[in-house]
Amino acid sequence: MINRIIPLVICTVVGAAVAGVLVDQWSNRKQQTALEEQQQAKQNKGARDKVSSKHSSKLSDMTKALEQSKAREAQLEGKLEVARNEKAPKLPLLVEPTNIIQALKELKPENDRTKRQSVHYFESLVFIGPSALNAIEEFLDAGLDIEYYQPADTGRGRNPFGGRRPRSSESDRERKRREDIQASGASNYFKPFPKPGDNLPPTLRLGLLEAVAHIGGLNAEALLIKVLDNTLRGIEVAYLDIALELIAPGKYKERVLEITRDILAEPPVIGEDASKLDQRTKGYLYAILLKYKDEVFVETAKKLLIGADGNLDGYALAYLRQVLGERAMPILLAAYKDPRIINEWEKFAISDAALRFIGRNAAADAIFDEMVREGVVEMKKKELLDFSKYESLYLPIGSLMRDADEQTPEVLGNRRKLLGNVSKQSGDIFLQFGLSAMDKRLAEMQEKKTKETEAAVQP
Repeated sequence: MINRIIPLVICTVVGAAVAGVLVDQWSNRKQQTALEEQQQAKQNKGARDKVSSKHSSKLSDMTKALEQSKAREAQLEGKLEVARNEKAPKLPLLVEPTNIIQALKELKPENDRTKRQSVHYFESLVFIGPSALNAIEEFLDAGLDIEYYQPADTGRGRNPFGGRRPRSSESDRERKRREDIQASGASNYFKPFPKPGDNLPPTLRLGLLEAVAHIGGLNAEALLIKVLDNTLRGIEVAYLDIALELIAPGKYKERVLEITRDILAEPPVIGEDASKLDQRTKGYLYAILLKYKDEVFVETAKKLLIGADGNLDGYALAYLRQVLGERAMPILLAAYKDPRIINEWEKFAISDAALRFIGRNAAADAIFDEMVREGVVEMKKKELLDFSKYESLYLPIGSLMRDADEQTPEVLGNRRKLLGNVSKQSGDIFLQFGLSAMDKRLAEMQEKKTKETEAAVQP
């Protein structure tokens, strides 16, 4: 009995011991885990505290930056308001046409906002409409005007010396030439005709004429005609031509042309101190004739081409060449041979006009041959490496290439023959090199044109 009990006791004791060990190990692991979790929690809290502190610092910096930005904005807004008050004074709200015109009369040309202010007042008159016409007419009848700004020149035109250079790089000799040609009647030939711009009206009267056209109606039409019948200013005729075309398309073309011819036939005396707009009176008027391809004035222009003092009228020369084309050659030839033309630049301008028809007109070819002969003689008087000796040949020889891509194969062939004649007159190596290169180019163009012509006639 006892023998059976002892093993059971031993087993029980051993099992209890093992269980105690297991329980103790489990308890230790649990305590270790709890300790680790506690340490991890402390670490996480420290990290959160660190992040929170960083965010708090960043938020504080952003708040300070925002406050500084608002302060700067308030400061700049104050400065801007001061600038607005100084440079852009409030315009009075005017509703009476007489008050608006008075405000226009008081604008100062030197003020950089005058252009914008003038537009405000002109548009106010247009908004008021027909009831503004009486006040406008009263001012126009007084014959007064105020120039708000000088419109840009229409351009220097072509350089008649075979190239373009900035003025800053001009030599004294080149500058003297330019000044001489500008002082001669040739200057207006080499510039494009002046025309009214599509920007702001440069004077009070022109702005009022434009406003009248936009107001429209029979009374506005009658007022424009009244001004047209009484003005001698080329710029006003040019504006009225546009205004009347806007208000009554095609109705007054002949009347505008008639008045244009009358003023050009007996132009008003323009003083040296006159506005640049008035100094270009003839240019504005000839531009109208050219616009409508008017040939009625041709006979008068022929008489005006060379004045009693022997000076060339560059505007008349440009008009005759452009409106008549090759038909102008008899006039150009006569002017070229006129002994009254003694200014070299005026003769240069006439030559330029005539040589546009080189290779297709015998008179133009004759002028070319004469200019080349004279140029070769002058060239031989100078040293070998003095390249200014070729200047007298720039115009005639350069004319052979003018509009060459628009010429027929026959005209190009004629020009090559003229070039060959030049080559025979001088053995200058540099000249020969240039002539050879030019002949090669003309030959290529002639061949191309021939092929194009043949292709066009083939079925």
